This record gives sequence, structure tokens and C-alpha cells, in this order.
Amino acid sequence: MLNKGKGSKAKEYRAGTAFSLGQLGGKRPIDILSYGEPLVGFYPMVQNPAMRGNSPDQDSASVAPSREAYSSEVTPADANSRDIDSRRTAMQGIPFKIPWVATWGGDTSNVVLAASKLGLSCAYLSRVGEDPFGEGFLSLWEASGIRTDFVQKDSHHPTGLYFVSFHRGKHVLSYYRKDSAAAHIDPGEFDLSVLSSVKILHLSGISLAISPEARDFGISLMEAARENGALVSFDTNYRPSLWNKEEARKLLEEIIPRNVHILATTDEEMESLGWGNNPEDLPTRLPGPLYYLIKMGAKGAYVRGQEEGVFLPSFPVPVVDTVGAGDAFDAGFLRALLRSLPLTEAARYASAVAALVCTGQGPLEKQPTHDEVEAFLSRQGKKG
Repeated sequence: MLNKGKGSKAKEYRAGTAFSLGQLGGKRPIDILSYGEPLVGFYPMVQNPAMRGNSPDQDSASVAPSREAYSSEVTPADANSRDIDSRRTAMQGIPFKIPWVATWGGDTSNVVLAASKLGLSCAYLSRVGEDPFGEGFLSLWEASGIRTDFVQKDSHHPTGLYFVSFHRGKHVLSYYRKDSAAAHIDPGEFDLSVLSSVKILHLSGISLAISPEARDFGISLMEAARENGALVSFDTNYRPSLWNKEEARKLLEEIIPRNVHILATTDEEMESLGWGNNPEDLPTRLPGPLYYLIKMGAKGAYVRGQEEGVFLPSFPVPVVDTVGAGDAFDAGFLRALLRSLPLTEAARYASAVAALVCTGQGPLEKQPTHDEVEAFLSRQGKKG
């Protein structure tokens, strides 16, 4: 049974109403509580041929990796020889002697790690396996100043994994996440009244799609956040390998207008989910949130607030890897929002965080500090 905290007063922050951070009220020591599935990623130690020879004048950072990557859901339990043979013809093979390098991923973990590095007080809510990968994540979060007292341990299910390869210059992400520990989150181990100490709850479509248990718990978190006066940040992060388009669209159109204050998505996901291809139309098609963040890859981003919207081009940087850039954008915007930056400045700050992440391999290598973002923006201002 879920622990629903008592004595909380519901506060509604809806589109079309004036909102300021002062409305959050009370003492809320946790800036961001992020909920979802962490994944350990493995990269082949070879350079992506498509990224060779890039210079700051040639490439713009993608704040939405969907244009650079596609995923293939493969698990040891359901892979068979036919699957493997078809994949061999569909993508560039990996030499069997190639060494691999590990990174720590998962969209909501990326967000909270980026936000913490930017100076926010953060906590993570998930379930990891009692295995070296789960212990590694716990060590990483703790070393990064992220609270882990809401992370559950599972002795029966593993921490999820993914592998990166390349095909025609694009990422191919192969996931080994079926029946992961995060999919078996235990709602009874989390007291929902904790959300009265949280300013922003962040989660994603992946948080909801990995299992029915995770979905029900995620929705309960969103509802409890609203009841406890916290804001809800939600990134659609639609993955066809986790749920079909119709199922995803039906649920998202039900929960977003009622529970989400900050909605992040991409132009490609908008179109895939039947929300059109014009970012400016999304608030009309899907009303409710106070802020809309539409990430458009190398074309930049469209950010809509309560009174205005702004298009921002991507910053030109030498792109090494775009995985995690969209998560970095989310973290940057949340940091800017909590520091009460005007909309255009908040969007520019978020774009800068995403651009800097693109200059390293994996989602974490080049996650910047606040000072590094400010220095980058200062240099861009001088170029302009």
C-alpha cells in the first residue's frame, strides 16, 4: 500500500495562471527528486567515423539525440539466432576483439547528475540490483552529492545495461533492461509525504513504460507531488521498444494536462505521438503545463513559458556524442527555473548545458559545472 502523506494541501499551478517560485512555499531542501531507471552503458573504444574531423564551425550540438540514434531492444531472454542474423545485416558489426568502456546512464539519472553538478540539491528514487553495477551507481550518486536513501536494493533482479554501436554514423542502442530491478520498484518502501520537501519531481516516459508496477508508482508520485505543492517535470522520452504508440499517447494525454508543469519532448516524438510537427502548436494540442521544452536536434529548441515562446538555435561545438544531451537540457532548464531566470535566458542556459555534454563521450564525461556554463555563454556572447 502506498504511503500517502497526511495533512498536505493541494496547490494547482496550471497554464494560464501566474506562477512564481515563491508559491512553492515552506522549507523544501530537495531541489529535484528524480525517479526512473539507471542503466550502465558500454561503448566500443573506437571513434565514430561520422564524428571524425568535426570542428566548431562544422557541427551544432544536438539537444535531442533522437536524430542521431535509434534503439534496438534485445535481451538475453528473447534474443535468438534469427534476431541476431537480421541485426548483422542491419548494422555495422563490432570487431570481436574490440575493448569496451563503461559509462553510467539512464535518462532520469543523467538529469539528476547534471543538476547536482550545476549546484542543485538532488535525490534519486529507483531500485538497483545487488550487483557491481548497482553498487557502482550508488557510489557515483553519493560521490556526486545526490541523496540515495530513496534507492532500493533488489537481490533477485539485475541493474539494466545498454550497449552502443554505430551504423552509418548513427548510434545503435541495444538495451538489456528486461526484468531489471527498476522495473520491480516497491511503492511500499517510499513515503509519499517526502514530496512536501521537494521543489521539483522529475520523471519520464521511460520511468512509466518499463513495467506496470513502475507506471502505477510513477503516476502516484505525480499525483502526490501535485497534492504536496511540488512541481512535476516530465520528459516524454518515448521508446517504441517499451510500449506502443497508441498506449503511450493515450496515457500521456491523460496524465500530462492534469499533473505536469514542465513538459519536455522532441519534435520527432511530437510527430510520432500524433501531436503535429509545429512546436508552437503543442500548448494548444496538449494544454496544462506551465512550460514546454521542445528539443529539435541540431536545429535547436523551442521553449514556451506562461507568456511567451522562444526559438533558440543550437550552439556550434565539436560534437563527439549526443547521448544524454536532451537530459542535460532538462537539467539546465530546471536549474535556470529554480534560479528565476527569464525564459530566454533559461532556454539559452539549457542549450549551453546540452552543447557542452555533446563534446564528450557518453552522458556524463562533459557534464558541466555552473561556472563552466557561464564561461561558455560568455564566449558565445563575444562571438556574437
